[in-house]
Amino acid sequence: MEDKNILKRQHGLFVTTCFVLGFIVGTGIFYLPGRVLFEVGGRIELGILAWIIGGITIAPCVYMFSQLAKRYENIHGFVDYSEALVGPNYGYMAGWFFAVMYQPAGYAIISWITSGFVSTLIGLPNTDPAHFPFRFFITAFFMIMTFVMNYFNPKLSVKYNTGTVLARMIPLISMATIGIVMGLIFLGAGVYYLEPPKQLGGDISTNVSIFAAISATAFAFNGWQASLAFNSEVIDSKNKLPKALLLAFGIVILLYIGYFTAVILNTTDGGITIMQGGGENFAYGTHDAFRNVFGNIFSNILIVFMIISGLGILNGCCLSMSRAMHSLGRRGMGPLATLTIQLDEKTNVPTSGMVLTVGIGFLWLAVIFMNTFVDWFTFIIPDFYNFSFFGLMIPIFICFIIKQKRLNFFHRFVIPLIAISGAGFMWSSYWIGNYQQTAIYCYVFIILYTIGFFTRDKIK
Repeated sequence: MEDKNILKRQHGLFVTTCFVLGFIVGTGIFYLPGRVLFEVGGRIELGILAWIIGGITIAPCVYMFSQLAKRYENIHGFVDYSEALVGPNYGYMAGWFFAVMYQPAGYAIISWITSGFVSTLIGLPNTDPAHFPFRFFITAFFMIMTFVMNYFNPKLSVKYNTGTVLARMIPLISMATIGIVMGLIFLGAGVYYLEPPKQLGGDISTNVSIFAAISATAFAFNGWQASLAFNSEVIDSKNKLPKALLLAFGIVILLYIGYFTAVILNTTDGGITIMQGGGENFAYGTHDAFRNVFGNIFSNILIVFMIISGLGILNGCCLSMSRAMHSLGRRGMGPLATLTIQLDEKTNVPTSGMVLTVGIGFLWLAVIFMNTFVDWFTFIIPDFYNFSFFGLMIPIFICFIIKQKRLNFFHRFVIPLIAISGAGFMWSSYWIGNYQQTAIYCYVFIILYTIGFFTRDKIK
């Protein structure tokens, strides 16, 4: 008897590459230049170094997953690899992490950041608490509308994801090329300066934490992991998914370094504007750089592209979230497994899993609300779900070394050990750069994993 709850293979190399690019290039790169520069005390050379280290540290991990994609193919790549190499219990907890923490939290934070771009476009300061209720309304509106599109017309959401990749690339490519040329011209003419600014409440050049800066870049490089959820929907995924992963990540590293350099070169006051509030005033500072390069009209158009970019990655999150719950249901595990396994007969989309994970996303939005108004949770959501992900990688790579006995020395030992070192370095960077917030987050992580453990087989 044919199983009706199997996702169809329908995506080729181009669409798959767009998926990977779409998941990586989102809101992070547009607001993180200010935060990275703040963490390194306004020193642009350290900021560039942080982006380079972040990229080349994560790259071996991406390569390892491209190799895993060639060998294991079932439902939701990350869960597949965890299950095959470490064991079914670890596979379940990896899937639980994606379904309850990684993607729903990303869904909420990306929508929140995108609402900041909207505020900037209409001239409202992002850091003014008086405007936060408006931002939360826009945030919730974006989350609901994205869910509605994915629930009722998933084919449109796939086309939207592919189409918005170009919109996301336009501001990046424009600034990384024209912006660098203009910035160097202005620098040579003495219009701007690059000395570490001595404002914002003291000499911030003394507040240098390269580890905090590197861990911040991980959010911008983040997203390729989510594309693994579509491995069961890619035609010849063992061949095409690895190519898409490596091609997309290579493009992103080059673009991000160029974009960061150009934005900082073109800030009017040596980076002070873009660093205000520890990088929280992200959109205004970025807008300042775009205005200096392209003028008011074109800079506003590029801000619109940033909003489209945010909505595009939000759409991708909604697409992949439902697959995470569905992958657990297909394995007969997790809360409401008999419900989350089901696919809509007309759309072939796990709509029940989507409803559940979007609901969890709104719970994470409540955490953002408490962080903003009540200060109950003192940890940065996008930083620390990446912290968890790097930790989850390491056992997979270790078991790869143990079990892949037929590979040559280079692929069995050298590459995995480099990837383990990279994941360990990024994981440690969070502790070194934000040890108090990391400790608080670990308590939340333990609580959510305890819930996952006790609901693994109980609720059907």
